[in-house]
Amino acid sequence: MSKRTRWLGLGLVGALAQMTVPAHAEETIPSTWKVQEIKYSYVAFTTAYDCDAAAQKIASILKELGAHPNTKVSTSGCNFNRPSRNFFVTIAAATPVPASDATPTVTDQSKQELLKRLGIKNDLSSDQFPAEWKTVDLAKNRRLDLRPGDCELMEGLRDKVLPRLGMKVTERSLGCTPHTVGIATPALKVSALVPTKSPDAKSTG
Repeated sequence: MSKRTRWLGLGLVGALAQMTVPAHAEETIPSTWKVQEIKYSYVAFTTAYDCDAAAQKIASILKELGAHPNTKVSTSGCNFNRPSRNFFVTIAAATPVPASDATPTVTDQSKQELLKRLGIKNDLSSDQFPAEWKTVDLAKNRRLDLRPGDCELMEGLRDKVLPRLGMKVTERSLGCTPHTVGIATPALKVSALVPTKSPDAKSTG
């Protein structure tokens, strides 16, 4: 091996050694909580839900996407003691936003009412914590127990909830067909800002 070849080889090794951080490495972002309320209607042709079960499923999905553990989901307008295809959903949520982008979205009185409903005494907007953008494949999350019949529920979240929470759908394969339950679990990949560790217990005390 010539001296020139050896020199070029060593130069390449040195350059590679300096590449300690890959270009796609996840960036930690100083973040804070954004508290807001979202209301929308679930209107379906195919799947009827027990309203408490629907509320629980929606809350579980939002928490997997980084929402505060105290996020609450309630339903109203349901048929008494039987599943319904048409009901109202109210979400009281706290979700991460970059601290540099945080802006007030509700009045002080409304915020206090929302915090009370969330069971949180402290003003979350004063808390800062590390978070990172993460792509979550909801269909592959076994804890959520999503079924083919959840297609219309996922469609409603995609269109009416996730954009308002600053979450972006990066891949979807829903294809809901009225009056027909498919054979595949509805696929939805979502990019969301997620805390890098569990929220401090003092935020809920």
